[in-house]
Amino acid sequence: MSGDDRARLEARNAAMKEQVNGLLDTFNRQAEMLREAQVAAAQTTASLTSKDGLVRASVDSSGVLTHLEFAPSAFERSTPEALARSVLQLAREGASQVKQQVNDLMSPLTEGLPDLSDLVEGAPSLSALLPRFDAPPPPATTDDTPFEDRSALAPQSPSSPPPPPAARRRPASADDEDLPDSWLKGSY
Repeated sequence: MSGDDRARLEARNAAMKEQVNGLLDTFNRQAEMLREAQVAAAQTTASLTSKDGLVRASVDSSGVLTHLEFAPSAFERSTPEALARSVLQLAREGASQVKQQVNDLMSPLTEGLPDLSDLVEGAPSLSALLPRFDAPPPPATTDDTPFEDRSALAPQSPSSPPPPPAARRRPASADDEDLPDSWLKGSY
């Protein structure tokens, strides 16, 4: 190997090391941004109040209802059915808001990423595996008609528990005749 070949290889090696170091720096920055976005996403909440002001609800980062509060006059000014619809609507809207907030936090991290099929010829696309944050469809009905099925509101008759299983006794053997049925009888 001549001196020129060696110098060219060292130059290519140095350029490749520089490129790998740049990629590692980019990866480390993106990993830190992802950690920060995940922490922020986990702390995301939404708090909403119904249009009539009778119901307030809070939803956590996973869209779960975490707080529900009724105005003191809620049951005087509204029906249980209307309040139930308000709760459901607030829970849906809160979950939608949280999903959108999480999407807004994560989208800067995912928009510039190439798909696997862009990097490796013939590889499958992984874009379908990324979570999508579409808004849920609006509720089917928002009118004030009462519930059709009132069975959930009716008091439930307590069902009797199943009878206990019959006591099983082991057969007495000839050696057990002198022993008491229970060691606790008469011992206190």
